[in-house]
Amino acid sequence: MRRLLPCLAVLTLATPSLAQEVKPEDDRTLNALVLARCPGADIVRVERSGSGLVEVEYLCNGELTEAGISEGKVLYEQREAKPGEQVMDRIRKKLAKDHPGWLLDEIDLVTTPDTAFLKAEVMREGVELNVFFTTDGKKYKPVALLASDQWTLNDLRTVELPQLGYDLLEPDSTYELPDLLREVSGIALADDHTVLCVQDELAAVFTYDLREERITRVMRFDDIGDFEDLLLNGDRILVLRSDGRVYELDHRSGKLRKEWNADLRSLNYEGILQDPQTGAICVVAKEPPVAGHVDERPVEQVDAEGHSSLWRNLGATEVEQAFARELPGLARRKVLFQPSAAAIHPITGALFVLSASDRLLVAYQAGKCTVTPLPAEVFFKPEGLAFFPNGDLLISSEGDKKGVAKGSMMRFGFRPVK
Repeated sequence: MRRLLPCLAVLTLATPSLAQEVKPEDDRTLNALVLARCPGADIVRVERSGSGLVEVEYLCNGELTEAGISEGKVLYEQREAKPGEQVMDRIRKKLAKDHPGWLLDEIDLVTTPDTAFLKAEVMREGVELNVFFTTDGKKYKPVALLASDQWTLNDLRTVELPQLGYDLLEPDSTYELPDLLREVSGIALADDHTVLCVQDELAAVFTYDLREERITRVMRFDDIGDFEDLLLNGDRILVLRSDGRVYELDHRSGKLRKEWNADLRSLNYEGILQDPQTGAICVVAKEPPVAGHVDERPVEQVDAEGHSSLWRNLGATEVEQAFARELPGLARRKVLFQPSAAAIHPITGALFVLSASDRLLVAYQAGKCTVTPLPAEVFFKPEGLAFFPNGDLLISSEGDKKGVAKGSMMRFGFRPVK
């Protein structure tokens, strides 16, 4: 049985006393959770992810089952499925039409608090892909799995969100990205219909055409690395690696011109931007400086000679306090504030910063910090942002490694606040 992705749905336990006290990092409480669902179960594997999800595989009456657990709650259960022949016939026909050349490897049944569906794993040339169906064999998109347990799309529709000039609950356009860009981590606009993209694991810049909705060019520049963001500066593309190293490519030829490091304050960087007033290139730290306050997220001006200087400091506490002040009903958890992308608005001059781990969009202008929560149903993992010259906002969102959530880009029309 293949493992399902880390999901974000919430299933409350049938035993309230267990739900109140469970801490997933404690193996004993994990065991109690599993035994509450299947007395006599035998746990065979426990795997923890950085997102807080714990995947537990156990044998229940001889059947292998996987449960996804987070913060004392079971998010999903998955086990091998044996659909009837009529259902299998529908699935095979749909796969043959939509995924020719892919071989069906296995089918699992996934159950959540309010639904159940089938996950078909298909393979081609060593690449795995998950395709989802209802239990009667119709194509299915498990959006409900992606609902945040902090706030949902419906929650955000009932509150007054900060006025930034965008309806962030309803994109004007949505672009579902191909599998190569499932882990899209940064974007930059080349023109009104062309987006430059990088993804976490490939040292390549992808050109994506919004009109044709496809990748039109790939510029490979290195072998391996963790690439987080990029910037188009004249005829050069600047690609940021997570350790702060910058790769400079020629936009026309796609060839690597040079690469350089600066003496930076932090160890982890995910955003790169240009100050439109000075032309300065700045990198944005995801984490605090090595020698500095834990609250700080430095934004540093850098150049190809290795020089760096502090452009401004962003504060996690400031973001947390602004969020609590503006939307106290939603600000129930500590804000990590780990910037994943940043850009300056071409019309208002405001600095926009995404924090993917919190699903927050933070705007800085005139000494004020404004915080907008983003719904997981729209933004699975918001990692990139860019502005069109007219102020329209483009946000990219990573998918998950198993394919339940696709990589995507959303365009939001700019409507100036009166």
